Amino acid sequence: MNCYILKEKAVAVSHQVIDKLVLKEFWNGFCYGCSKLEVNKTDTLTFTVGNPKIPALDGNFTISVTNGGACVIAKSQKELIRGFLTLIDKIKLIYRDKKEIICIPCFKYTEKPTLKNRMIHYCVFPDTKLYEIQKFIRLCAALKYTHIVIEFWGMLKYDCLKELAWEHAFSKDEIRPLLAEARDLGLELIPMFNHWGHATASRLGHGKHVVLDQNPRLQHLFSDDGWVWSFTEERVKELLKAVRQELTELFGEGEYFHIGCDEAYNFKLTELSCDIVTDYLNELCDDLKNQGRRPIIWGDMLVAKRESFCKENNYTASCPNLEVEQKLLKNLSHDFVIADWQYWVQKAPVETGLIFKEAGFDTLLCPWDEMANARSIDACCKTAEDYSLFGVMHTTWHTLTFGMPDVTKCGEYALGIKNEENSHRYYGPRTAELLRKVYPAKGDYEKSGWAPYEIGNITT
Repeated sequence: MNCYILKEKAVAVSHQVIDKLVLKEFWNGFCYGCSKLEVNKTDTLTFTVGNPKIPALDGNFTISVTNGGACVIAKSQKELIRGFLTLIDKIKLIYRDKKEIICIPCFKYTEKPTLKNRMIHYCVFPDTKLYEIQKFIRLCAALKYTHIVIEFWGMLKYDCLKELAWEHAFSKDEIRPLLAEARDLGLELIPMFNHWGHATASRLGHGKHVVLDQNPRLQHLFSDDGWVWSFTEERVKELLKAVRQELTELFGEGEYFHIGCDEAYNFKLTELSCDIVTDYLNELCDDLKNQGRRPIIWGDMLVAKRESFCKENNYTASCPNLEVEQKLLKNLSHDFVIADWQYWVQKAPVETGLIFKEAGFDTLLCPWDEMANARSIDACCKTAEDYSLFGVMHTTWHTLTFGMPDVTKCGEYALGIKNEENSHRYYGPRTAELLRKVYPAKGDYEKSGWAPYEIGNITT
């Protein structure tokens, strides 16, 4: 095999963006623990080991590996990180002449991803462990997602109202190192807090309410059933503004903020009340724009069902009729990015996403894993590619203990990498392989793989 053989200590010449502890840990993990990386810095957007031929830059980054060395050249710091991650994913451990050899097979590669924005939504639930967040972030980096939306379901302690978090929630000091590591891995982090429905910060199926189960006297912040924020009240607006300020300060620089606003059950959307809704949402939009961020909003409340929809696609469309939909989409600021979650679609095109695009909105299509055997990842990625949508945002919710391979599938599909088998027979082993390298379990049974146990636990 033609390859570049690595040494126990690999000395690279690289831009300083690669000289990060987590990337050196990745190098060692992808080298099966047999090689450590040392970086000598250069000002150019390159990473080289050995004496490689420097390729011409084409696309986001270009990689060249010869018998003499390996090189990555990129158009930006984040793309250099992604090029580095692509390079180390090719490292192999082989046995030759009764010796172990760590090497990179000779190849040349230019990355021109199918979709520019490859986002993923991650929930930090009351059952989530801190190490699980870190492991997920590392996997998403290895898969070259561009953004992670992080939603704390009562699991982040706020200064503005202590009841927004369960007592065992994480402190900001516990979360900051994970966010810093994600940035070192080239990811942009998007804070999320629901500003309309899901005001419980808990899933509907279990009846919990993070605020009211701790302090019932705060009922005045919510609708009678507690599911929707009383967003017309100034005290609620001020509280939500304080939440946004705390999250943007914690997350640091970034382009987006996800305000949720899905599944506003029992809120009566009419042609009259939708003015109240769009006035509220546009007010949020203006506040976020003043902070240099674009709001992302779920799309289910903004679109109505149509008889003309493909019968094989079971769309989630909670707007009561086309008249209300038209008014909402006309009055809503076009600074919003609409995240159109359609978990039960079977085939492209995903028509709801095209409605948002035709209305002038940047649109993300949002699949989920293994929902009723839906092929939502296939349909969403294909539609986003065929119709040049803003991108995709894969969602994970409470099903990661069996859905982690779909994180891999969506990440690869969004890059344009499609496996013929299209099944867990490929994506399961592939995901396990990556996790062993980016987050070595070191013999800890609970921390190995993507689920703490093999029997009886599919909800964390």
